[in-house]
Amino acid sequence: MEYQNTIQLYEAVAKIMQQMLHAAKTEDWEKLTELEAFCAQHVATLKTIEDAQPLPTEALNRKVASIKSILADDREIRNLISPWMARLNALMNNNQTERRLTQAYSQ
Repeated sequence: MEYQNTIQLYEAVAKIMQQMLHAAKTEDWEKLTELEAFCAQHVATLKTIEDAQPLPTEALNRKVASIKSILADDREIRNLISPWMARLNALMNNNQTERRLTQAYSQ
């Protein structure tokens, strides 16, 4: 039953990803960033405690279900964030261009 900790961590990561998806949908970027850091901590823990023994079928099914959920939510989060990141990148590029033009013509 030592594998239970691992399964619980995978399920916890899946729940955090659901919360991250909700934050992305509501454009709560601060909450998303906070949850992302919390998720990274869980993933780091998972890397250190991964069970060496093969998992029983029921546990393996729970692990696979969690991983599928994590990947699906991650994909949807990326789809939501990509346009926002593109707008932010364009805004930053415009500001940099404006600064360069101001510096060039201020001399």
